[in-house]
Amino acid sequence: MSISRTATTAAIMACAAMLCAATAAFAHTTVRSQATESTTEDNALKVGHGCETPAGDMRPVIAQSVVFPTVSPILTASDGSAVAALSAVIEQGTVAGLMSAVQDKSIFLSQQIKYDANHNRTGFSGTYGMLNPEFVGRVPFQFAGPKFVANSCAKRLLIKIAIADVCARGGSVGPGKANLWIPANGSQYATVGAQLGVDGVGSPATLTVNRNLTANPLAPACGAGIDVTVTPSPADVDANLPIPGYWN
Repeated sequence: MSISRTATTAAIMACAAMLCAATAAFAHTTVRSQATESTTEDNALKVGHGCETPAGDMRPVIAQSVVFPTVSPILTASDGSAVAALSAVIEQGTVAGLMSAVQDKSIFLSQQIKYDANHNRTGFSGTYGMLNPEFVGRVPFQFAGPKFVANSCAKRLLIKIAIADVCARGGSVGPGKANLWIPANGSQYATVGAQLGVDGVGSPATLTVNRNLTANPLAPACGAGIDVTVTPSPADVDANLPIPGYWN
């Protein structure tokens, strides 16, 4: 039995379409590269897609809000041990001030930096933008890798970053209005977003900081070492995810 060229071509096109759809479904907003202890490097957020409406249309991202965990961050260890404070893991004791926004207007015409009470940088936002739904985006930033405490058994610090990719102004949350790449840990944005089926809730971006095991080796008692995860608290997300005057 033979198969016609037309049928074969149609089958290939159908498979390609299914592959593209599957790829798009998993194209979250993520961090491009891992970081290294005591090294400052350029990095970027990879914006995989816009906001899908209930009708299946894709709306462009017009703004973005990025929050690094600084207000009462939640700390967990891969071995289940308790981590009392971030100062037991990295000498800086906080990730505030380690991030620097990079001026770039390829997507957003206006950029803003988020600060804490001590004027340390804690995040950034971009507004008045337009990411063509047929393209993926890159939002650059610079990150200074912190120094691990010498007697800590942490080999990696996993920084969870809360991100809102905004597709409609005014603080609207819902399908087609915003994608919320944030922890599902009780913030008002996570609660409402989960109820409405907003994409991203429970899937924050992760910036992995690797310990320099040559310059700062683990103690023999640490074995292979552990991962420590620092996550934005619900209060942090609620207070700092909005973009005042644009999306709040």
